[in-house]
Amino acid sequence: MSLLRLGAGQRVAVIGDIGGHADALRAELARLGVSGDGAGPLPADLFVVQVGDLIHRGPDSAGVVGLVDRHLAESPGRWIQLVGNHEAFYLRRRQFSWDERVSRPTAVTLRRWWSSGLMRPAAAIRAGGEDLLVSHAGLTRGFWQDVLGAPTD
Repeated sequence: MSLLRLGAGQRVAVIGDIGGHADALRAELARLGVSGDGAGPLPADLFVVQVGDLIHRGPDSAGVVGLVDRHLAESPGRWIQLVGNHEAFYLRRRQFSWDERVSRPTAVTLRRWWSSGLMRPAAAIRAGGEDLLVSHAGLTRGFWQDVLGAPTD
């Protein structure tokens, strides 16, 4: 895991569970200064850490994943996507039961992010003299190792 170091005048937004609510994600990104109803480029001073659980529960998981995929491609290193238990549902053996499923293309995108390192278990951030570790609440070190096969440090 690499350390994200924020300089003076740079901002980090930690965005919690989206749960398939693309309109809510777009509104939050617009509030943070992202143009085009949240679909435009990230402002130069903004880094986003999204803590996972992008999918399920809401009406538009595919729209959420599509929007995030665009930000991952257009803002490399400035959109950090963490894995939540709902994304992990599509990555390794299932740890819980969930009736709702995302489309096959959406699941393929999640697996691509994971295999390429675009989605990770945690983010380390140094900002204003503070060191922070951000992860999805349900993803412990044991889950990372046993279920995701991810690094332990």
